[in-house]
Amino acid sequence: MSHINDIAGKMRQGACPPVSKRRENMTYSKTDLPEKVQMYLEEIFNDEDLLDAFFNCDIEIYDEDWILDLDMDEELQDLMGPSDCGYESIKAFARDGSGALWVVLNDEYIGYIGTEGECGIVARNIDEFMNMAALGRYVCEYWDMDILQSEDDFAEKLAEPVEDENDKKFVHFIEKHGFTTDTHELYEMIIKGLTVEPALFFPATEDGEYCDSNSLLGFEDDQESLEELKKLIK
Repeated sequence: MSHINDIAGKMRQGACPPVSKRRENMTYSKTDLPEKVQMYLEEIFNDEDLLDAFFNCDIEIYDEDWILDLDMDEELQDLMGPSDCGYESIKAFARDGSGALWVVLNDEYIGYIGTEGECGIVARNIDEFMNMAALGRYVCEYWDMDILQSEDDFAEKLAEPVEDENDKKFVHFIEKHGFTTDTHELYEMIIKGLTVEPALFFPATEDGEYCDSNSLLGFEDDQESLEELKKLIK
């Protein structure tokens, strides 16, 4: 068992509320999240339709108190960092339905810490993460070598229909932020996000209580899939 599984356990034990209390003009100014991340969270949380669209894409955004509760949870912070993972700052800003965390690494990169020992970087910055999310499907659907092995395979996946309701909600969001919908640009964006160095990796502890974490692209591949991806865009 990887020690990042313990994070999910903490989440399931009530670290986050099942339903956030809604109030007008929610802000995240009391958190230590980067300003741009705060801006996106405020925009999404204060727009019920947009909040629902992200929820439907398995990106659950809660109120400021949820983030502050995580900040005060010393055991959870010990698990998240700083550690031997290569990143000194790991800050959660959302979760998915399994209890996994979407996190900001060193106030820049966006990472995912899963519930089954998997983790990795998914975007070079919050803008690119939001761009990917606004495509209207689960971001994790792109973490597949069969899809990313060629731009044609990726284009075929991208052409699959998404829920009409989600698509409509994201149209304005895409236009407002000038996000790209170009297949080639998205293909390179996703691969460059997944192959940021150093990779997010949690090594086993010395006492042998835990095992190493796994790549988002496949279990027990020792990051080999990430190396294959890098070759695709050189």
